[in-house]
Amino acid sequence: MDAKRPNILWIMLDHVTFRHYKLTKGAKPTLAAYERLASEGAEFTLCRSVHPLCLPARASMMTGVYTHKHRKLKNEKAKEETAYPLYFEMLAEQGYRVGYFGKNHSGYDLESKGVEGFYPRGYGNPYMTEAYKQYLNRKGLQAPIFRQEWGINQTRFPNGDYDVTAVDNFNTYSAGFLATPGPVHESDFLLSSAEDWLLGAGGGTGASGQPFALRIDIWGPHQAYQVPLEAKDTIDPRRIEEYPSFADEMKDRPAFVREYRESLRQKYKLQSWEDWQPVLQRAYEHYDYIEKSVNKFLDRLEALGLAENTYVIYTADHGDALGSHGGMVDKAGDLMEELMHIPLVIRGPGIGAGTASDALVSNLDLVPTVLELAGLEAPEYMDGMSLAPRLTGGSSAWREDFMAEHYGHFDVNAVQRALYYRQYKYVVTDGADHELYDLRADPFEMNNLRDDPDFEPVLSEMRRRLFDNMQRFRDTGEEMQPLLQAIVGAESGSLNSSKP
Repeated sequence: MDAKRPNILWIMLDHVTFRHYKLTKGAKPTLAAYERLASEGAEFTLCRSVHPLCLPARASMMTGVYTHKHRKLKNEKAKEETAYPLYFEMLAEQGYRVGYFGKNHSGYDLESKGVEGFYPRGYGNPYMTEAYKQYLNRKGLQAPIFRQEWGINQTRFPNGDYDVTAVDNFNTYSAGFLATPGPVHESDFLLSSAEDWLLGAGGGTGASGQPFALRIDIWGPHQAYQVPLEAKDTIDPRRIEEYPSFADEMKDRPAFVREYRESLRQKYKLQSWEDWQPVLQRAYEHYDYIEKSVNKFLDRLEALGLAENTYVIYTADHGDALGSHGGMVDKAGDLMEELMHIPLVIRGPGIGAGTASDALVSNLDLVPTVLELAGLEAPEYMDGMSLAPRLTGGSSAWREDFMAEHYGHFDVNAVQRALYYRQYKYVVTDGADHELYDLRADPFEMNNLRDDPDFEPVLSEMRRRLFDNMQRFRDTGEEMQPLLQAIVGAESGSLNSSKP
């Protein structure tokens, strides 16, 4: 076995306010780990998620195929599927030691695949696990108390305080801080556990030199925005400038999105931007703390002598719509850019430092990329494209356009497809609503160009390209027929033609 085969470290955050960071002024996170890796490796500035929800996107980041193929369409509990092997299995067969720490929420049983580590079933709550409590004991730490300052469920905690190891309130619309000192945040626990794993038998550090493929999926900065004491009040809420689409009434978006927002407005009782600023403050501080924790882990990777032969992939499953489009929270049930635009940086052997690419890439591309970086050939059935040639200076043809998917959120059932091409984005919903945005001129999607006669040629081209993508990736099931008919009907074409 070649002892020089590279290690793979894939770090993923959940639900990030990345677009807020990239496109707004005023107070915001500093993103220490992201900026460090971008300066030391390759940054993909226009990376999009394949799907704006956790489970579907994560399943694609296990298999390398689109949501409509692995059939994990929403965040609800998914039926275990075995049609597509996981990339962990492929790496293990080639002698890699495979480990996973953190949020799984992919619908796959990793334990049955021989993956080592810590990954509770489903969404999971690390604070209520025995492994976390053992971590506290080893470190001499107290169980963290969360002081909830805002939340849809505020009446449940009238005093605002509860022990996170005793109360299952982890995945809620709430913000506040952990009033207990020390490294008690779930990211501290996960990164410490991952380091212990690296120091264990082999893990790239032993005499055998067995390469490792380690994935760390931190639950944060997803809400609840639980800011560790160390990061509390490091951002001045008064300096958080109003999000550019905060006043957007979304008149040209699908009705279900407006209805979803109105249902939230009745619950969270935030009206003015001044009401929103303290919530954004905690969200940004939460994000910042996790970034700094990851940055410390990268320091430990270097101290262990592992950085030189390790590819580090740093990304997220999707974004966070917090405060956008008239006051959204969470996933917003839509394909808006706050949810779709995600970070992606890759550092490692042969990758030029400080390089940047504006190619249309996606987290769908990461599985074939990991396989090729590890010396394997990605199976032909995978829908993602390997970034490896672009990372190491090779030449390779790349896609001109990219399709993303959505099937609704919670009780909302809405079939959507988005098509990205050049600076344009086209979205069709349930065969009824059509949206066209020029993201260069309108990055916050405030002006739907669907009915603008000057953009009719662009709209026609986007429809044609989306139709071609759906045909190429066999996205033509029964549930897609209304949407396909709407695209074709708008172009007066035929489903049997190569182009509508």
